[in-house]
Amino acid sequence: MISHENITDPELLALADRILEDTGFDVRQYKERPLKRRLAVRLRSCKLTTYTEYGQHLRADPGEYPKLFDALTINVTKFYRNPETYQAVSERVLPIITKDWDQKTPLIFWSAGCSSGEEPYSLAILWSEFKRQQGLAGQAGVEGTDIDRLSLERAGAGAYAWSSLDEMPRELVERYLRQDGSVYRVAPEIKGLVHLQRAELLELPLFSRVDMIFCRNVLIYFNRTSQEVVFRHFLESLKPGGFLVLGKVETMLGVAKESFIGFDVKERIYRRSK
Repeated sequence: MISHENITDPELLALADRILEDTGFDVRQYKERPLKRRLAVRLRSCKLTTYTEYGQHLRADPGEYPKLFDALTINVTKFYRNPETYQAVSERVLPIITKDWDQKTPLIFWSAGCSSGEEPYSLAILWSEFKRQQGLAGQAGVEGTDIDRLSLERAGAGAYAWSSLDEMPRELVERYLRQDGSVYRVAPEIKGLVHLQRAELLELPLFSRVDMIFCRNVLIYFNRTSQEVVFRHFLESLKPGGFLVLGKVETMLGVAKESFIGFDVKERIYRRSK
């Protein structure tokens, strides 16, 4: 049983229990402060002042739930966000992953908490560039998962404003995206490498024999117990020696410290022990 000791407000806990009962989405695993901050967005929008009133509103209008989930899971993301991390992966991680690769079995990369798709497409582009430069023939696929359906719909469309691309090298924008009026569309060959699906990180591991996982700025919203559950799932999903990339404000904790080795701690890159 996952603890929800992080929520101390009884009214908030009652609302969280109602959301779980109605949808199966366990918001009790969020830290209390960011949960309250994001709920406040919806309360203001609905012109409500208490969690009890909001719970009643959810029961009366189930159409509020998609808006709530959008507020809870909103994430600022861009292509090649923190470019130095992508550079480290390209220069140090991918050479290790492909060193003894027979190229007959496709590599698997997982963007966990992929939001509106910038990260999994960035990984697909990163791989395509590395493959092109190294003259490799083998294939790789990127699994992108998120709990928010609206974000996944945006990811599936693969169309982005320039503001989502301004941290990405211009030559990569020109090579892998196609300008269409005011938006840039991900090239078909990149979209073809990415598979998107809805998934909850606290559920059983979705994948096995994964070569690299990106999970950046997602775990900060989980309490410690839930973080340890997710780390355990990542451990079970990765190949021995596989890589895990976290966000710049996230660190390894609990039993995960015994199972993951710091590879580039500055860039929050860790490697599963063999």
